[in-house]
Amino acid sequence: MIKWTMINMNLLLMFLMIMNNLIFKNNNNNNYNNITTYNRNMELYSIQSPFMKNMNIIKRRYHTSLNNNLIIVQKNNNEDNLKLNNLEINNFHKWLVGFTDGDGSFYMKGTERDLKFFYGFHLHKDDISCLEHIKNNLKLPNNINIRETSVQLTVTKKQWMSDNLLPIFDKYPCMTMKYYSYMKWKEALMKSLNKVSSNKELLNYKLLINNYEVIDNMKISYNHMNDHWILGFLEAEGSLTIESKRNSCKLFISQHEKSKKTLEAIKDYILNNWKPIDNTPMFIKNYLLNNWNNMIYLSKTNKCNVINLTTANMDFLYYVIIPKFNSMNWYSIKYNSFMNWQSIINIYMKGLHKVNNKDIMNYIEYTRNLNKKGINKINYNIELYNNIINNNKPLYNKNYPYRTNSIIHSKKVLQV
Repeated sequence: MIKWTMINMNLLLMFLMIMNNLIFKNNNNNNYNNITTYNRNMELYSIQSPFMKNMNIIKRRYHTSLNNNLIIVQKNNNEDNLKLNNLEINNFHKWLVGFTDGDGSFYMKGTERDLKFFYGFHLHKDDISCLEHIKNNLKLPNNINIRETSVQLTVTKKQWMSDNLLPIFDKYPCMTMKYYSYMKWKEALMKSLNKVSSNKELLNYKLLINNYEVIDNMKISYNHMNDHWILGFLEAEGSLTIESKRNSCKLFISQHEKSKKTLEAIKDYILNNWKPIDNTPMFIKNYLLNNWNNMIYLSKTNKCNVINLTTANMDFLYYVIIPKFNSMNWYSIKYNSFMNWQSIINIYMKGLHKVNNKDIMNYIEYTRNLNKKGINKINYNIELYNNIINNNKPLYNKNYPYRTNSIIHSKKVLQV
């Protein structure tokens, strides 16, 4: 049985290699895996250099994606375009709740004589643009506090929070354990505004907020899960990794085991609502759909009580994850890691890492180290990436899954 299986595998590989050669003779792959065709026609700009006159590369009011030739960005410069319409405001609010679930805080500070309520963020100084977006879109009355290595944005005006924040977080509730912190914080805030409790009584809430304990008879509304919440949560808690030894990439989100249900809700939502883009080659689309439930998986809890939600299938990343995230507005500097990460996926999917080219190897290794160290900076040499994509013919067949292409070309190498 084992011998027969091995014979079948070899026959299959030989067949695919023959078909691969035939298709390559009839198809020059000029439009290989162009994942941008689903987008609207817009004026496009190539990223020339991170050191050019226009330095606002990390501003999020861009639509971005990769096509066969370039990394491209579409920048809306018109003043009218900078104003969010109602749909964009709602989507921003959903994003904000997801980002708050990851990096935001509801808390209280002070004494019996002077008790204050806070909502805000404390981020690395490189992410000041993110806080500017939050401040401007919410019309926050407070300024950003710039420190040596970090930036902080907090609001303390109780009436403003009641009028502006509570409607957002009541409409789009938090979906981690932070939901319980918000509910306790909100209860204390309203008691303070309505003057139904003294500061001495309200001080008891300080110990209850952010203690990560479940409130009896109160359930997190996971049915509010949505695309923009997932993006906001990813920008706060997600990791985008490049594994050069395996020529693969993955995306994962880590959480304490107490938030396992949150990760399960994200997984279920993606599997039930996200699909391969329309121009996915039929063979690959069928492969993805036939293995759909295995495309995202939860790890076992580790020694630190942390659990990961991971997706590592290259075809799933390329035809589902990347197009989805490219269709939304990013607001944090994690966007730069995402652009670096998807540029490597584009190289891998075309098989260009198999080309004996030092520039390609150096680009992959440098970008891998940027993302490994969590340095959220746009790659040091965008021109090099554009040159790699423009001047190297894809080795992999666009009609085959990534794993199949890898096997075909590994066999070819062995036969040489």
